Amino acid sequence: MWAVCKKELRQFFSSLTGYIAIIAFLLLNGLLLFVFPDTDILTFGYATLDKFFELAPWILLLLTPAITMRSFSDEFRMGTFETLQTVPLTRSRLVLGKYLASLIVVLIAVLPTLVYFLCIQRLSGQGGIDTGATIGSYLGLICLAGVFTAIGIWCSSWTTNAVVAFIVAAFACFLVYSGFGAISALPVFTAGPDYYISMLGIDFHYRSISRGVVDARDVIYVVSIISLFLYLTGRHLEARRLAGQRKRAWMQPLVVVLVLALVNLSVAHVHYSLDLTQEHRYTLSPNTKQMLTRVDDNIQVDFYLAGNLKAGLRKFARSTDDLLQEFNDYCDGRIRVHTFDPLSNLDDSAKVHFIDSLRQMGIQTMTQVAQAKRGDEESQRLVIPAAIIRYKDRSYPVNLLQGVKLPTDQATDQLYTNAETLLEYKFGSAIDKVTTKEVPRVGYVLGNGEPLDYRVYDVIEDLRHNYRFGIVPLDSVAIIPTDYKALVIVKPTEKFTEREKLTLDQYLMHGGQIIWAIDNLHAEKDSLRQEQGTIAYDRNLDLEDLFFRYGVRVNKDLVEDAGQCASISLVVGMQGNKPQIEALKWPYYPLLNGSLTNPISKNLDPVLAEFANSIDTVKAPGIKKTVLLQTSANSRRVSTPALITFDVLKYKDDMRMFPESNIPVAVLLEGKFRSLFANRLSSSLADSLSNVFHTPFLPEATAPTRVIVVGDGDIFINEVTERGPLPLGLSEANGGYTFANKDFVDNCVEYLVNPSRILETRSKDFTLRLLDPAKVETDRAFWQFINIGLPVLLVVLGGYVYQIIRRRRFTRV
Repeated sequence: MWAVCKKELRQFFSSLTGYIAIIAFLLLNGLLLFVFPDTDILTFGYATLDKFFELAPWILLLLTPAITMRSFSDEFRMGTFETLQTVPLTRSRLVLGKYLASLIVVLIAVLPTLVYFLCIQRLSGQGGIDTGATIGSYLGLICLAGVFTAIGIWCSSWTTNAVVAFIVAAFACFLVYSGFGAISALPVFTAGPDYYISMLGIDFHYRSISRGVVDARDVIYVVSIISLFLYLTGRHLEARRLAGQRKRAWMQPLVVVLVLALVNLSVAHVHYSLDLTQEHRYTLSPNTKQMLTRVDDNIQVDFYLAGNLKAGLRKFARSTDDLLQEFNDYCDGRIRVHTFDPLSNLDDSAKVHFIDSLRQMGIQTMTQVAQAKRGDEESQRLVIPAAIIRYKDRSYPVNLLQGVKLPTDQATDQLYTNAETLLEYKFGSAIDKVTTKEVPRVGYVLGNGEPLDYRVYDVIEDLRHNYRFGIVPLDSVAIIPTDYKALVIVKPTEKFTEREKLTLDQYLMHGGQIIWAIDNLHAEKDSLRQEQGTIAYDRNLDLEDLFFRYGVRVNKDLVEDAGQCASISLVVGMQGNKPQIEALKWPYYPLLNGSLTNPISKNLDPVLAEFANSIDTVKAPGIKKTVLLQTSANSRRVSTPALITFDVLKYKDDMRMFPESNIPVAVLLEGKFRSLFANRLSSSLADSLSNVFHTPFLPEATAPTRVIVVGDGDIFINEVTERGPLPLGLSEANGGYTFANKDFVDNCVEYLVNPSRILETRSKDFTLRLLDPAKVETDRAFWQFINIGLPVLLVVLGGYVYQIIRRRRFTRV
């Protein structure tokens, strides 16, 4: 076998044709990746070789047949095949020798492309290139080369004409690579077999490995295809030798095909993979995997991010496709992804109507500058970074991008990276919501002045849509049923009686969970605008002892944040009879940052608060305390009595006046709570609880539970205009931007009641990997020359050294 391999290698590198094929491969790669604008890695701006691994299969599809076309066809044409039959060499060794020689040549052609990796690593300005993902991608390329080489060897065994062998091999490689994917996309197969048909193609498995994930199913598929074509090559060579004995010659190949098919089917549901990426970005959490295995019917995903996208959005869209493919593997191909731009075929009036319908579902469009430029003008178009999940008669919107349009390209790239970290959570949470059969019950508490009007419209509608919703009249019930998985208490304004506190306390002791969103001080923006000033005074809610027992103290103060705050609309003058309104930064409207560790607020955009109270944690044995929301590094507390006037605007830019940092405004408490009424409740009242309500008094919780305390009820309150209630977090005074209030509220409820724990997938961290734009622009021509010329130079130099060594060897002989 090795003698045949060496013979083939000497023959290939002894002629100029072999070098020309390799140089053509490298030149084509270099021009496409570093010169042509549509595929230029330097213009793309990311420290990645994804473009190379997208284009390489199509170039290999031509290179590999050019290398393998003479393997057997020349032997047949020159009559040397009969000579090979006389040497003590088995047919399988002959085939393997020629296969290994051709594969080695292909790998030698790929080897100089490592220059691309070194150059991108040198040019990276942030994060660096993901070495593990690149190694995985090269492994995918090697597997693809192995399959193409086996197909080329097989095609070469059928003809004496090398050109015919090249054409047939190129067509066969194309068919096996992308043909099955095209067939699976036909409408007749969309009812179910499409996923399994696409799995027959190489493209399906190459895309999986090229992400940096080595999956056992992909490896077994590649080995099976290579073994099949090498076996068929040997069978055909045997048939040529025994031309007269072809009876029942098809039985054995059919058995081999069936055996290989059974092997691949048996491992189709074995999910054993090695994620080589540095952040393990393609490793789904156990909670997500478990949720996907429960999917029992087809799920339609209408993915709207398509068309001519800029680099960041294009990379983000591909990451979304990869994630949905990973989801598909764990639910037996039941996810049908339809990627399209719904605005492309609509007229203007239809677009307006469609966009309005999306906004009603909470989906926002964004404007991007088109890739193509005409003269000095740049065309713009709307894109929709969103998807709709449809399951049976249910549907759920997935808004993929959160945040403001940031001022720099780097910041925008960071936005896309942050959104990429949340993809598993957003799609996993949406699928979990539409497929779940047991919907948790959530109660909204009334009885102490909590609002039940348009101000909480968004919160109430969200609870109604996602959970079994109920009103809990605290002032008229003594016991809260334990089938309420959580209670939401929003901005109470009246004092809590001891009986009401006992009811909430015992609900918690029996396993209930509570979200408190309170304002200890009365401070409203309406009175501020009318009187140009107001005094924040105590609401006297009488909750201090209850919170203190649970481990927190909501202070009777106000938080000011000059480092990160929202705007308030003020009348700054008159022009004729019309008031002049200006939006000014208002420190009493802090934009709160999320936790770095807890999934409720990690990777969350700023949350808008209004006249928030600070929170301190106090000692409570066995209770874990996690800060969910906090101020920026330039903030301060204003103690009561707090006079709120616009004078604060005079020194809002003087950061010396705001010396405090990271003041907590929302805290999560977890553990086995001890009752406020332990050792305080009379035995007669405790007995009445047991006898009348069949609920025993518990001095301590029977199991760990959770409480979330938020020092600002306005976080849960949406604005109301003459047009009606606005979405939660949307602020007209801040340019119509939607802050992350709704996401924060949704995450709080989901963290408490969702047994699937999908929310924990928000804890992922991805590194933004960018090229250094200064290096790229300053030395672009130099790096283009290196990436185009150096690989070619290495091949020429290697060929020259080989010829010298070969000449000396034959001269010595």
